[in-house]
Amino acid sequence: MQKNNSSVLMASTLSDVFFHLKSVNNLQILGGCTYISSLDEKSLCVKFIDELSQIEKKERYIDFGPSVTLSQIIQIRRTNLPEVLYDALITMASESVRNLATFGGSICAADPKIMIWSPLLALDARLEIRNQSETKYIPFSKYTGIPKGFILTKIRIPIDDWDIQIFKRVGPSSKLNDLSAGFTFLASTQKDLITNVRITFAGNTVFRSTELENKIIGAHFPLTSKFIGDVVKTASSLLEKNEEYTKMQPILRQQFLNLIQYSLEQLT
Repeated sequence: MQKNNSSVLMASTLSDVFFHLKSVNNLQILGGCTYISSLDEKSLCVKFIDELSQIEKKERYIDFGPSVTLSQIIQIRRTNLPEVLYDALITMASESVRNLATFGGSICAADPKIMIWSPLLALDARLEIRNQSETKYIPFSKYTGIPKGFILTKIRIPIDDWDIQIFKRVGPSSKLNDLSAGFTFLASTQKDLITNVRITFAGNTVFRSTELENKIIGAHFPLTSKFIGDVVKTASSLLEKNEEYTKMQPILRQQFLNLIQYSLEQLT
């Protein structure tokens, strides 16, 4: 991973970070270093800043510092987290890697957008980013990268009551490639009615459609085979309209549709 003529700076406070970001051009931010293959000429390690390593649970959400490791989140246990978040985390890498990999690093890694991306999209996570004078909040659905001069300081995960929570990893279990992706399905029900649904799929293509979700919301139980088939056809049509559709392997497209059908069948 080491690159010739590279130097790594250490930050102990956020003030240190903002000073270096202002003083050094093209500064690479480092956490657990499990998602990078080389170091830039100038890098800054933020892993040991106490403020970025906190977990704070409230009644309706959990705030995670970006330096919290994946293992630390898993240790909270499935019953105390959104189940799909936990289920996604335990599919990521080995235990030894999860002990080093940070939550923020998993989000900021440019590629691949899988496993953790799918539940964060479905859960409507929100990112807090800061520079020396400003704090911004970005819905995860709008996230395209950390703006220059800013640093990720918090990941907020809402805690909602979902009757069905499904996360599935597809593709090889021991490595990441173009056949890897994460699928998340969330549903709330009331009596014989579906009141809320969220469906996300994230690999080299990221997909979520409110049109698809709205087609399901309001449906009455029991769901008929015809209704489920119509939803799958709608999903297929919407998927073809996705700008990045051509990046998606044919087998992934079919797996996505199969997972939608499977998830809806759990509601019947």
